[in-house]
Amino acid sequence: MRSGKSCGFLFRVWALSTLAVMPCQFAVAESRCVEVENVWMDDADAVTGVVRSAAGAGMGTTLTVRNGREATGYVCVELPEAADTDMQVAFAISDAALADYNEANDCAYATYSRAELANGGKAVIPAGQCRSDYVAVRIPAGGNGDAVAITATFGKCGIKSEPFVYRVAEMNVPVYDKPLKNLCYIEVNNENPLNAGEYTLSDGKPFFDIVSVFAANINLNPEGKPYIHCNDQVAFVLRHADEIIRPLQAKGIKVHLSILGNHDDAGMRSLSEEGAKAFAKELKMYADIYGFDGFDFDDEYSSYAENNFKGSAVSGPNVVASAGECTSANYTKLMEACRELLPKGESTFGIYWYTDDDQPAGAHVEDLIDYAVYGAYGAFDEYRQQELSNSIEAPYAITLSGLDATGGMKAVSVNEEYLKKVKDGKYGYFAFYDLKSDRVYTKEFNQVAKILWDGQTVEWTGYVYARTGMVPVKSSVLSGSK
Repeated sequence: MRSGKSCGFLFRVWALSTLAVMPCQFAVAESRCVEVENVWMDDADAVTGVVRSAAGAGMGTTLTVRNGREATGYVCVELPEAADTDMQVAFAISDAALADYNEANDCAYATYSRAELANGGKAVIPAGQCRSDYVAVRIPAGGNGDAVAITATFGKCGIKSEPFVYRVAEMNVPVYDKPLKNLCYIEVNNENPLNAGEYTLSDGKPFFDIVSVFAANINLNPEGKPYIHCNDQVAFVLRHADEIIRPLQAKGIKVHLSILGNHDDAGMRSLSEEGAKAFAKELKMYADIYGFDGFDFDDEYSSYAENNFKGSAVSGPNVVASAGECTSANYTKLMEACRELLPKGESTFGIYWYTDDDQPAGAHVEDLIDYAVYGAYGAFDEYRQQELSNSIEAPYAITLSGLDATGGMKAVSVNEEYLKKVKDGKYGYFAFYDLKSDRVYTKEFNQVAKILWDGQTVEWTGYVYARTGMVPVKSSVLSGSK
């Protein structure tokens, strides 16, 4: 223990078998990790605060500069008890804190030279709150070093909180602009998104242009504010963004996060103006920290779709007052709020729909979304709310899973008449759902590619990834469909 005049410092190190802190070597899922807790204490008696990342990111999360575009993290400081009055906080990038982290973890990270904190690192913990405002940690391209440690100082005696460490990386990724883009939703409760990267067209481009992690949820927190909830399987993908998301992007595949309702009043059609702005901030932080290229919005399973909407009188001002106000117009307003922070060209928005009202509507919808997928797999239909350009529609999609009456896997159904309608109509998108690691799809994928991609064939490596695996293994099912 080290102590100052009136503020003491306690330093603890303990071993973990989880991945709360990433090891120094990038990417060994089985590695034993070490976490460092730097706990600053007031009168050597109580923990006074901890610097945390937004979006649930753990210590050692990597901020990746891709193709020269600035990466961004977000930090706040949390207290164990609410502040009595507004408390000024000063965040700083600390070489000393990174040196402590290196020593405790047997690392040799150097502070990234071009990192900077927005607003001069200043923030406030409002009276009655336990958490400060978020401050952006900006990582421009072209710097030297590979990590940043952020500390926070506050209180009468300049108390310092436990710091947070981001790693920093840079990479260049190929950019393909196929006239017809191919999307695949991956059910990460059961499957690994990396499997989508094992398929290529005969011209060498990836078969799948977009892989969507299906699915995180939109929920209300105890204070009634909308946020992104991630179950254990989605959280696993986020913790392993370097091993799962980044390799797909290195192949020229964009990676999206799907957002799905989750049985409470939060949803695409229920957020108030205040709630829409709050949720847009959540999306922005997830996009920046984990490097998502975009988001898919799936307006299912919210309480208004289940005839159980409570409204603002119960759930708070971030949702509208009644079920009758849960409209497509609110969906459009949510898209507008999201576009304010994630403009086109920076982030791609997709809409998954299959009923008459689970879509945004309005004269400028095409300015807000990049594509719309009709999710009644095996059927063909165009956007129902209004006329959209064929270039942003996927009127036909195929499921790659499903059970028959006996509980066995259904054969994948490919409707060549619908494929020709997609091709002849110059539709811009096509979609698959639920790629499985224990099935062979080359026959069906070749049927699709022959029509949609001008006679090209689809090549499969024959390797698959287990749901939590980072090393591919040869598929045990190499002939026929299971």
